[in-house]
Amino acid sequence: MKNILTCLILASTLFASLPARAAPACDNPRPLRFALIPFKNPEAQLAQYQPLIRQLEKVLERRIEVVPSPSYSSAIEGLLGESIDLAELGPASYAIAVSRGARITPFATFSSVDRSSPETAASYHSMLLVRRDRGIDKLEQLRGSTLGLTDPASTSGAILPRQAIARQTGMPAESYFKRIIFSGSHDRSIEAVKKGLVDAVFVASSVYDEAQRQGKLKPDELQLIWQSPPIPYDPFVLRDRLCPALAAKIRQVFLGNPAPLTGMFHELKISGFFPTSDERYREIRNLFANPR
Repeated sequence: MKNILTCLILASTLFASLPARAAPACDNPRPLRFALIPFKNPEAQLAQYQPLIRQLEKVLERRIEVVPSPSYSSAIEGLLGESIDLAELGPASYAIAVSRGARITPFATFSSVDRSSPETAASYHSMLLVRRDRGIDKLEQLRGSTLGLTDPASTSGAILPRQAIARQTGMPAESYFKRIIFSGSHDRSIEAVKKGLVDAVFVASSVYDEAQRQGKLKPDELQLIWQSPPIPYDPFVLRDRLCPALAAKIRQVFLGNPAPLTGMFHELKISGFFPTSDERYREIRNLFANPR
């Protein structure tokens, strides 16, 4: 009995001295999961991002799984649940994700090809548009009409517009307008007002400009009746738990040699990717200082 007891004591001492199996210090996912907010038609958006996806797969030596994001909220939830590793977010959806505790870091954004001023190259606007043949030229004429927004978490398609309506009319949007619909994307909102399904829409100036370039809108078809101050372009974010070597390679794809991505830049009418940080979105983040 004494020998058995001695053996047990020695065994317990030995096991106690062994290092515990530590949890992985970082994540190295295969495949890498990449989400895009539904800024416009998902199929067109995915086609435009193919050069980036191919280059990521080449440099990271793994498959890139593009995670469907039917709404801005689904991308946010994916980052919170760590089922998404890399994402393009709108400024407001980034702010919402951080306010809810997402462990993410913005590292890249893009710049417009419009170099007429530093402001136009680095930002876009929220625009309130109506059909020109309606004869409307100010917000006050839209009381009791129908309004199209994009997504509740869209910076230019919902959040800043709601603030502008309340500030200029003294009423919340739901009280000022007879009906509000959410189209799901900026290009759908443009189609809705163009076809007369709604009386007015708020959309991003970048999507409006693209619709004109592609001939989907005639130059005099819609009337601008309000425009927001400049909004910083979308941040691309990484999960903080990604292994440093993996994160560094992702950054290199975005911010290194631009040659493999020139086709994408041409399609999006942007001049390239540029470094960004949380500070660039500080004013937007201040709108969501208290977690929801």
